[in-house]
Amino acid sequence: MKKPFLLFTLKCTVILYFAACTGINSYTSSLAASPYVTKGTWKVKLLTSNNNDETVQLNGYDLTFSATGKITAQKNNEVITGNWSENEIEKTINISFDTRNPALEKLNNNWDISTASDNSVQLKDDEHSPGGRLQITSL
Repeated sequence: MKKPFLLFTLKCTVILYFAACTGINSYTSSLAASPYVTKGTWKVKLLTSNNNDETVQLNGYDLTFSATGKITAQKNNEVITGNWSENEIEKTINISFDTRNPALEKLNNNWDISTASDNSVQLKDDEHSPGGRLQITSL
């Protein structure tokens, strides 16, 4: 009688262990962009809003993300600053430039992180702008 009960208990324990490990990994895996964007300078490779390509409006801007939450856009001698933050749980980046520059205002958004790497970060916003995409690449 003890042997079947012990085998049943052992099987249940193993199943629960693997189920718990799988569940924990899904909560702890992160799609963080901070480790990438805070290193170096970036440019906008793609910006779409309502499925319209608006990339050309941001040509020539260099973006720098500081670890302290400041973002700088520089083009020629013009420097515009703002704030940025990342929510690793929701996998989003919020960008907020304090400007009336219509090109940079298009970056002001709470973007969902699609992918992040050393060379490229891809963001999207289908909630406020269907087909809204932002891709930045490192210089």
